[in-house]
Parts: sequence; C-alpha cells; structure tokens
Amino acid sequence: MSIRSANEYGFVNARIRGMKSRFISIGVYESLIQVNSYPDFIKILSGTYYGSVIAKHSPTAVPSPDELALILSQDFVNVSANLSRSLTGKVRKFTDTFLEMFFAESIKSIIRGIHVGLETDEILRFSVPSSSAEMSLFQTLVNASSVNKMIDLLPQWDLKVALLTRFPSYQEFDSTAPLEVAVEEWYLRKVVDALKDFSKDEQKRVFDILDSRVILRNVLTGIRATLLGFEQRALELSLVRFSRAQQLTDAIASSKTWREVIAKLDNTRFAQFGGRIARMYEDTDDLGDVELAIEDFIAQRIKRQLTAFPFHLGTIIGFFSLKQYEVRNLRSIAVGIERGESAEVIRRMITIW
Repeated sequence: MSIRSANEYGFVNARIRGMKSRFISIGVYESLIQVNSYPDFIKILSGTYYGSVIAKHSPTAVPSPDELALILSQDFVNVSANLSRSLTGKVRKFTDTFLEMFFAESIKSIIRGIHVGLETDEILRFSVPSSSAEMSLFQTLVNASSVNKMIDLLPQWDLKVALLTRFPSYQEFDSTAPLEVAVEEWYLRKVVDALKDFSKDEQKRVFDILDSRVILRNVLTGIRATLLGFEQRALELSLVRFSRAQQLTDAIASSKTWREVIAKLDNTRFAQFGGRIARMYEDTDDLGDVELAIEDFIAQRIKRQLTAFPFHLGTIIGFFSLKQYEVRNLRSIAVGIERGESAEVIRRMITIW
C-alpha cells in the first residue's frame, strides 16, 4: 500500500513541498500587519512569491485592494489548475471535483450581488473563473435581471434543481441564505460521490476536513441565530445539511440559546473545543472571537494533513485549503491597512496556521 501510494502521489507531493516553501511566514505576516500605509504593504508583499504575480497581472505598481483580491484569487486558480494537471486517474478526478469550490463560491457571490442590486462589474469582482468558458458563463449569469432568471441560466441541471427547490424560502425570508446553503450542499454531494472509489483511510482524511468545516460553521450559524432571535425555521434553512452530521445539525436547529448550541458538541470529538469557545464567549461577549477560533481550529486540522506520511489525498486538499487561507489573509490585511485599521484589529481578521 505504501509503495503504491508513493508511486501514485510521489510527483505531486514533490511539487507541493516546493510550493509550501512559498507560503507567507509568520514573520512576514507581522511585517505586513505593522506597516504604516497601503503602498508599504504592497512593497513588502512584492518581496515575496506574490511580487512576480502582482507585476504580471497589475497595470499599476500599487493595485487597489479590489484589484489585488482578484489577482490573488486568479493566482490561486492558476496554481491549483497547474497542480491538478500533474495528477491522473481517480486522484485527478477527485481533485477537479474538490476544486469546484471556486465555482460554488462564485455562484454564491453572484446570487448575493444580484439580490442586493450590485452593478455587473461589481459582482464579477467577487467571482473567480477557472477558464474562459467559465468567465463567459459568469458574465451571462450576472446580466440576469433577477435571481430566478439567473438560476434558469445555469447549465448544471442538478444545481438548478437544488436552487429552485429553495427558491420559495429565499422569497419568503428575502434572504440568500437558503440558496447559498443549497449551493454548498450541492458541492458537498459532488465531493462525497467523487470519494467513493477511494479507501476508507483516504476518505477519512478528507472527511476530517469536511466534517470540521460543516459542523463548526453550523455551530457558528446556530449561535448567531439564537443571539439574533431567528425563528427556528429560518435557522433550519441557514444550516448546511451533510449526511455525516445530520443528527447534530438537527440538534443545533432545535436549540434555543447559544449555550445549547455549543452543548450539542459535548458528545462529539469537538467537545473540548466546544468548551473552549463557550468560555471565550462568556469572557469577551464577542462572536467575532468565536468565529476566528473556529477558523483557527479548522486550519490546524488541515495542517495535520501535511505532516508525517505524505502520500495521500489529505496532502493535496490540505495544500489547497491552506493556500486558500493565505489568499483570504492577504485580502483581509490589504483592506484593513487601506482603511487604517490598527495592527491589533487586523491580527484578529486573519487565520495563521
């Protein structure tokens, strides 16, 4: 098994080891956070791997935060596509499916943009196409005059059905949450289906990440909903349904207080972490701290996939996931610096693993 895995993942593992060396270090993060101006931020960032990326894709020496966000996101797509091309067989098929996270997130952004009436160009800023064909599709979707018409233009029949099923709830609550949940559940079903040909050990590594994301983000949604006084049905429609966490999700949906939501973790592998975020919220009364703690916890789970024996799916999706965190961090720091936020505030906006 080890020899076969080494043969199957050896080449891509070597590439990932090289790419990991490009990750922003804690010391560089501190330097970026401590700068006095946005141009200084770009100057320090240009001394990293991202310097050549900015120089290649930015028409100006100091791209705006919005322009930088697009540059970073597109680089993420390019790196991911180049890496996936070095894979073959079922590993390539799974990786391509996993990377549909970009498409799913872009569809969510388009739905939100149309719902609030943003201009076409503004909506497209938040989408990250992985090909010229996808860019063309996004342009078609954002030109739709309503969310309903946008859904009709989707070429993926299964995604279209999932969204139309939730459309009455979207109209009832005047909220995109039910539709965004439908997109997320569609994506998760595709990933689970792509995992069927892998061993239970390989599946376990992927599910360790997916379970953590779904369960803990549902916990965060549950806490927020109880604090804001959402009615139960509104909360139910805001929770991501994942077959591996169905019972826990139902329990969260029936909770009346934030303490009840966190208590649902008591009999799970997240029990100790649940106790920690409960004490944290009691001490700070700041849900932002809980959200950051959850993202930090997920990032650490992901990081574990890149340690010890490296020849498995966890190494691949672990790299993609940490790269995604890095892009989000840099986008957050850029916005924070440009708005004149303090280093302390910006430090609370990012996730460092």
